[in-house]
Amino acid sequence: MRAATLNNHDPNWEKRFFTAQLKTTDGGDGMDGQYVTREEFNTAMHKVNQNFTKVEARFDVTDQKIDKLDQKIENRSDLLDQKIDDRFDVLGAKIDALIRVTWWIMGSIGAGLIIPLLTLIIHQILKL
Repeated sequence: MRAATLNNHDPNWEKRFFTAQLKTTDGGDGMDGQYVTREEFNTAMHKVNQNFTKVEARFDVTDQKIDKLDQKIENRSDLLDQKIDDRFDVLGAKIDALIRVTWWIMGSIGAGLIIPLLTLIIHQILKL
């Protein structure tokens, strides 16, 4: 099995890419093509730096887009949190109102039973 390369269709892509990018000579003055002149090296490094600058610019744009999306998500999350909090506040107020009504009902029932019972007990005690 052949080792995986960056470009699966052409295992020699690296050699062709750098040869096309550098447009090297054979190194000049009897060199066998394994070496480059200082000028060729500097040109190649300049092109590499330009490519890195382009990639960095793309990363900056992508980073800005991610920041915008993050801000949108944060805003929507805050809005939903506020809506949920408001609904719970309304629900809490309704529960408090129901509790007050329940206490009034229990108090009325209790007073309705206790007052006649006390009256009966006092009446029985005074009768004796």
